[in-house]
This record gives sequence, C-alpha cells and structure tokens, in this order.
Amino acid sequence: MKRVKILTAGGGQAWEAALVEACERGAVALEVVRRCFDLSDVLAGAAEGAAQAAVVASGLRWLDRENLARMRAENLEVVGVCPKGDEGTERRLRQIGITKIVSSDVSPEALAAIAGSPSALTEDPTGETELVPVGDDVAPQVGCLIAVWGPKGAPGRTTVAVNLAFELAARNPSTALVDADVYGGSVAQLLGIAEDTAGVVWASRLAARGEIDVPRLLAAARPAGAQGPRLISGLARAELWTELRSASWSSLLDLFRVAFAFTVVDLGFCLEEEEESAFDRLALRRNGVTRSTLLAADHVVAVARADPVGLRDFIQAFEELRDMGVTTEKAWVVANQVRPGLFAGEPASGVRAALESYLGVDLQGALLYDRQALDVCLREGRSLRECCPGSGLQQGIANLAMGLLGQPRLRVRPGWKPRGLLRRLVPR
Repeated sequence: MKRVKILTAGGGQAWEAALVEACERGAVALEVVRRCFDLSDVLAGAAEGAAQAAVVASGLRWLDRENLARMRAENLEVVGVCPKGDEGTERRLRQIGITKIVSSDVSPEALAAIAGSPSALTEDPTGETELVPVGDDVAPQVGCLIAVWGPKGAPGRTTVAVNLAFELAARNPSTALVDADVYGGSVAQLLGIAEDTAGVVWASRLAARGEIDVPRLLAAARPAGAQGPRLISGLARAELWTELRSASWSSLLDLFRVAFAFTVVDLGFCLEEEEESAFDRLALRRNGVTRSTLLAADHVVAVARADPVGLRDFIQAFEELRDMGVTTEKAWVVANQVRPGLFAGEPASGVRAALESYLGVDLQGALLYDRQALDVCLREGRSLRECCPGSGLQQGIANLAMGLLGQPRLRVRPGWKPRGLLRRLVPR
C-alpha cells in the first residue's frame, strides 16, 4: 500500500501524538517524515519536496494566506485542525484558503483519510479560493470591478478614477474607491482627507490572516463626501508597497465584489514583470497588484494624455497591456486633457485617428482640459460633481460612467463658468 508522506505541526497536541502513533503502527496509509516545530519548518519541508501534505494546528503562528500560497506552490496540500466547536477558527481557516478542515477530536483514521484524499482545489500557485463573506445582514452580490490605469507621464489616472467613482456613486450608493497605486497613492490628499494609516495595508493584513469580512470592510471604508463613494485609502509612502501581497490582494478583489456594486481601483502605471519573478511561481513583486487587478477587472479604463508625447507613451504601454492578457473588448480608452492647438481640426478627432491607426481601438471618451475646474476641486478637496457640476470635464466623466452602466450618453457642453462664491477661488 502506497503511503502518503506528510508533515505535522500540532504543537504537541493530543491529535498529533495520536496520528504519529497510528502511522508508526501502520494503522493508516500515511508516513510522517517530519514533526515541525513552527511554520518555518513546514515551509522548509515544502521547499524540499519531502511531503505531499501537511497537517497543521489552527493556532500555528504566521499561518496566513501568503504562507499557504507558498506551500501550495510546492504542491503541498494543507489540512487544518481546529478546536472542536470553534466556528470562528474554522471560518478563519476557510478564509485564508484552507478547504480541508477537521476537528481536534477526530480519530487518526479519519484524519488520515482526509489528508490522503485528492485536493478539491485545482492547481493554483496563488492559493486563491472563494472568500466567505461573514454577516447575516449582508446579501451576497457580484459587483463590477473597474480598474483605472494609464502609462507614465501623468495622464490623469487619479483624477479620472476619483471623479468616475463619484459619478457611479450618484447612480448607485454601493460604490467603493480604492487607491492601489503601489508607487504612492494620492486619492486621500486629492479629496482633502488626512489619513494616518493606509486603508489598503490594513485590509491586506487582515485578508492575509483571514480576519476581514464584509461588515468589517464596510465599517472601515470611510465616506468620501456626502454622496460620494466609500474610500479605501492608499499608500502614503511608496516604500510601503511590500505590505501588499499577491494572494491577499486577490482575495480582497473578491471581497470588494461582494461588498459593493461598483469598485473603482486607481492603479499605478508600471506593468513590468520583474526579472527575478520569472523564476518565482508565487509573486509578481511590486507590480503584482496592478497586473492582477487589470486581469480580474470587468472594465479597464485606459487613460491617455491627449498630446503627441502622451499618445506615444500610451501606444507603447497599451501594447504591453494587450500582451499581458487584457482584451481590447474589456479596455475603455479615454483621452484626457483634450484641448485645441495640438492637432489639426477638432482635437478629439486627431486623437481618435492616431489610436485607430496604431492600435486599432476606438476612443470611448474625450475629456476636456479644464484647469479652472480642477483648481477649484483641489482647493475645496472635493470632486467635480460637487464643485463644478455642468463643466465640460464633469460631463465627460459622467458620460463615461453612463457608458459603463450601459446607459445612453449625453452631449458634452463645455460652457461651464464659476458662479457665486466659486468666482473668488478661480483666478481671472
């Protein structure tokens, strides 16, 4: 009879001793190759390829989604053992991705049968599983994930993301705005919100430990304005990018879909897959958050700066976006900072012609350059919809939101002028 080789990490609990004793007697079809003291021992055994499964206690320190993904990457199946009747611990194990869970009072024969059975999971090095929402008062839903991306050169990603989220929130209050720029987020500053901690770091840490759920996320996501979206703030300092790990971030994207009808994610510019990651089945390193979000999104709003230099950068980066696996059908190409004088004739037509010629894509929206309206928003720390309703830029972003919702668009009228108290804020 072929024996399945396993690692155990039970901290000396009774179930571990009983399992080892049953293996030594030959009562079960398992062979214990190592009794591990802590998680580092388990990870070392996984890296050596010495076992096919690991039976671990629920209280094992540092047992989280990221380390589980490392074990899965080495084809090591994990069985979690939790105290009898402890539903909270069982739920936490399921939320970090462990599907084989047994009670501590189970017999060695039953535990061996579970450890030696084929995994219910497909081979997935990231260890992604369906996140279990917690709370009876939250109705499950499948929300829409919208990623806002653009190349280097400040095309206006954050401006589009923030105001798009406000337009969607005006049509559906169940809207979230997530700042996931791993090179330093600025959404909170743009909205005049002082943040001591990064919301995405907090959420990622809890997701890694399996301690976040829909009610907790909804309670922590702060409102951005009276009728604005719920905000998950970003990295105040670029060096904090190491806090965002691939497996935990993927589970958060699933949670956003459950918690909100629409989630707008502001992303960084870089799509490069780091060279050292080519040999690592687990992580995409710093740009992993951007790449995984773009692949998981329902719509990708690709922002191009509407000038010759900006279009050149966009065309090159968009080819990389395609090579990564983002389909043209999913991408909504938007030209930002459209103004006369850069192209012959109508400005948007020149941008549209360049995109069709070099990329074969259609322009989904042309956002007028309105420095006055943006200056008012910066001074007020509010969105275009709140400060400058009816401006050409606000109308353009509102039309983009209506297009994403499948609603008919309106004609943009760029005739906005500051009125009332706003005249004092706008330089003449």
